[in-house]
Parts: sequence; C-alpha cells; structure tokens
Amino acid sequence: MSQAVKTKYNAEDLIDHQGVSAIIKDAEGRILMQEHAKYGFWTVPVGKAKQGQTAADGLKEEVFEECNLTVKEFREIKYKVYEYMREGRLVKVFTHIYEIIDYEGEMQNKEPHKHPQQRFMELGEILKLPYLSDTTLLYLSILGIERAPRI
Repeated sequence: MSQAVKTKYNAEDLIDHQGVSAIIKDAEGRILMQEHAKYGFWTVPVGKAKQGQTAADGLKEEVFEECNLTVKEFREIKYKVYEYMREGRLVKVFTHIYEIIDYEGEMQNKEPHKHPQQRFMELGEILKLPYLSDTTLLYLSILGIERAPRI
C-alpha cells in the first residue's frame, strides 16, 4: 500500500482505546502474521476491546473474529501506551500484547477484506517484511531484536 494513501479511520480509531495483540504460534513455532489493508503493514493479529470490555475479553473476541481460533489460555507479556495523531486528534492506544499459550480450532482468515494475507511465518521471514506494525516491533524488542518499522 502506498504511503500516499490516506488512512480511513472509523469512529473507534479516533478515541482512546484498549489495543489487543496476539502472539499465536503453530506447532512448528512459527508466528501468525497478517497483512493489514487499512494501515499497509504486516502485524501480529491486532484489534480493539470494545468500550466497557476488558482487554482480555477483547483479545478472545478479536482472535475468533479474525482467525477462527478459540483462545483457551493466554498471558500478558507486554503493555505500552502509544499516542497517534489521527485526523487532528491525539489518540491513546493502551496496548496489551498477549502470548496465546493454548487455542483450538482451525486457523482461517475470516476477514480477507481487512487482511489480504494471513499466515504463520518463521522469525527470519518476519524480519524481511518491508513494513511492520508498532505492536510487532514491540514484540520483537521482547526477543531482543530492534529494527526500523520500514526497510
């Protein structure tokens, strides 16, 4: 996606919210990644908890809605507040990264209009992707890996 394309924000994007991110690995240890149509980056599965919903409940809902997986066990591995300027507004995203320890179901891209590609990748493949989300970069930092968002 070209950088010149203006992002079309929805109402939820323009207010402070709980952001949830899921680190989901397959049996071979590969990490689930999605190409994100709205922002043009590759990312671990991300979403928002609805207003009044806990981040943990938002996580379970988002993973099922996007990936067709039922989260059975998880743990929060990182929390960070990001601030973004969106349409002249300062928006805070209270970002929770969760490691999914156990899940069931067969992975399926249930939102191909939002995620043109969704697949499990080796860490080396992820590091070669041209544009990564802030959340993915934060996860990589947990692993001791630093890189620029764009390469």
